Amino acid sequence: MIDIVSTSTIIFENLFCSMRFHLEGWPFAPNYYAIATYFIWQELLRRSDLQVSYQANPSAPHDSNPILDRLLGQLSIPTPDHPRDSNSADICLRVSPEVDFTPTDSQKTGILTAPQWGTLLNISPENVSLAPNITLITPTMWCKDGLLRGGIPPHQVAVIPPGVDTEIFHPLTSPDRQELRKSLDWDYYFVFIHVSNLENTDGLRPLLKAFAGVVEVYPHARLVLKGCTPQGEKLLLESSQAILTDAEATRVQPRLAYIGDNLPLESVAKLYQAADVYVSPDVAPGLNLPILEAIACGLPVIYSEGSPAQEWTHPDFGWAISSQFRTFVIDYKTRFLLHPNWEHLLTLMQQAIEQPQIGTMARELVPQFVAQKFTWKHTVDRILEVLNPQSKPPAALGLNIGGAHINSPPRNLVVEGWRWLPHSYALINSHQLLELNQRSPLKLFHRDMPYVTTDWQPSRGLFTQEEEAILDSIPIPPEDLKADVTLRMYCPFNLASSDSKKTFVFGCTEWGIVPQTILRGMGVKSLREAHLNSDSIIITASEWSRQGFLNSGAVPERMAIVPLGFDPKVHYPLNEEDRNSLRRELGWNDYFVILNIGIMWNERQGVARLLKAFAQIAESYPEARLVLKGRDAIFKSKESIKAASKQVLNDSQIDLVKPRISYIGDNLSATEIARLYKAADLYVSPYSAEGFNLPVLEAVACGTPVICTKGGPTDEFTREDFSFYINSQLKCFQDSEGDTKFYLEPDGNHLVELMENALKNPGLRNKNKSAGCEFVRARFTWSKVCDRLLEVLLSS
Repeated sequence: MIDIVSTSTIIFENLFCSMRFHLEGWPFAPNYYAIATYFIWQELLRRSDLQVSYQANPSAPHDSNPILDRLLGQLSIPTPDHPRDSNSADICLRVSPEVDFTPTDSQKTGILTAPQWGTLLNISPENVSLAPNITLITPTMWCKDGLLRGGIPPHQVAVIPPGVDTEIFHPLTSPDRQELRKSLDWDYYFVFIHVSNLENTDGLRPLLKAFAGVVEVYPHARLVLKGCTPQGEKLLLESSQAILTDAEATRVQPRLAYIGDNLPLESVAKLYQAADVYVSPDVAPGLNLPILEAIACGLPVIYSEGSPAQEWTHPDFGWAISSQFRTFVIDYKTRFLLHPNWEHLLTLMQQAIEQPQIGTMARELVPQFVAQKFTWKHTVDRILEVLNPQSKPPAALGLNIGGAHINSPPRNLVVEGWRWLPHSYALINSHQLLELNQRSPLKLFHRDMPYVTTDWQPSRGLFTQEEEAILDSIPIPPEDLKADVTLRMYCPFNLASSDSKKTFVFGCTEWGIVPQTILRGMGVKSLREAHLNSDSIIITASEWSRQGFLNSGAVPERMAIVPLGFDPKVHYPLNEEDRNSLRRELGWNDYFVILNIGIMWNERQGVARLLKAFAQIAESYPEARLVLKGRDAIFKSKESIKAASKQVLNDSQIDLVKPRISYIGDNLSATEIARLYKAADLYVSPYSAEGFNLPVLEAVACGTPVICTKGGPTDEFTREDFSFYINSQLKCFQDSEGDTKFYLEPDGNHLVELMENALKNPGLRNKNKSAGCEFVRARFTWSKVCDRLLEVLLSS
């Protein structure tokens, strides 16, 4: 016997008194959204405490009404006789395969949708603007992950499984089933069934390939394919020609039945009731109602591991096909998919034939499992619970921590990371440690982690003596300490669970993915598997970087964005007198100084692009100077600059710019670097791939106008009133490792135009510095960043 866990039913009569519910449905197409619309509508009408109004979704096709009539058989579809006014409704539910964020006048709005490719294809995360009273309702965790990858806030997504009508979808008694099988001429066969649009996303090709192997051993096996669109037969032919050999096609053809007609739901139910096993090797699952309908009819299910069926199938009556999580790129947009192993599918189909008793047990026991979890009543109950206007919206974060103190019991925080190195991870870690050390009653510990190469050596002088003394004073965690939180601040990333209650891993992605070089350093083949197999939460600095982790398979619900910051005691604008004095000290008083700071990695940071633009500027503006600050201690910055100059400049251009370029490769303290920002006239960063680009933020904090690439992470902490954006295009390429990397390609001519405009208008600094300083001081000091960090680390 299987153990059925009963779920309590929420009684809504007391919660809702004459609640006004408006349904914006999708009834005019023969698809699963139309079916969901109908059954939700019917369930709503049964609620005497609801005043229900209805209208068709404006974007739904209006020319397919007769098809839906045949699809529903004796059932009736919503008619225009019901009120259509949504303005006065307490709740509005929009059912649509296309995500429409248009707000309504209702107190709460739900949008029922199921992104198929594991993300929102037509919406960029940075462009997501969701009214606070909107909740996206989606049927599975796979779909929820897709919405989160698309930029939807986690607290505005609710997973609510769809339902089935158990009066239509239920098992038959053994005599009735035998009679039905005889009428279909199935009584001597073992019948696999699959219902879908028969597209590649539905896994038709691995199914055909596996079935060809099955019938070679079990010639009495049959495969019934029920298509749901007029293109089904064409798609079936294309898939069979693409995947089957001539010999395999000859074996399969007489054993395969294709049904392309639109059938009433009662007729579809009869197919499930008569079949032996439902097969669903999903590749890119969306709203897959047939799986649930088949389960309700008592069918065991073979499904792709990681697909929605895994969330709906009783573990005793399902077989999971070994599947790999993969990505591919179309039009610079990453799609996420499952790749079911057809050979394992073949094995599972053979096992199903060899174990017919599983089907008998499933028909006896699974319907009770479905009736307690997956009816349309359960679905509507949950929708009403989530969209109840009287309920408080879930908080985006658990704690609200501000200032220097935490109003809670002492928390033990172990930070594992780098220090004493001019690497961004080490510098970020040190700044955060200095700030966190002030937060009482937080108990802070630090464990130094090894650098990635012995060529890197610890370097003092990056901070003040007082700050270095504070960093030195942070104790090493005791070996037996079971801390509340471990935070890792080094690379390659270590996603393994720690001894602490919670584990966080900081990291940034620059190329829109986690590349193979990092995965090898981590000792893993797949970021997705490493993240799924741990409880770690990834913290990253920007939406651009977050997308990189998601593109590589990170679990969306276990990701958080915490931006980087600056020290307002170090990074601030000088008054004119002090700035002029500093410029004289540096020998810059007669020049227009353009500054760029980084490791000078040409491919990512655009060194060649900057040199080429500066060569054009220098021809017309002899007073222009370019100062490049590299990090020779950890990167061959100077050699990278030389290589970039040879790549884009001819000999005469090199002769022109050489005396006008100053290079600093030595380690400088934060205070010394801030002097460069304060004295410079312009900061330019024509980057292609960055995780955050902290120097741009520091330059803004020092009152220096910035020119930076548009479309990247700097968009998240700059504004047009104090920054100038280089037009860019999102592009991608495949590297020698087989990775598809994303990058921005700034317009070189536009870069020159912006630099020239800055030279012609030297007063821009005074004009822009106030707006920039005020903006970043209000949001991006290390104090405010650590407020946000602690919210993430200590939230329940």
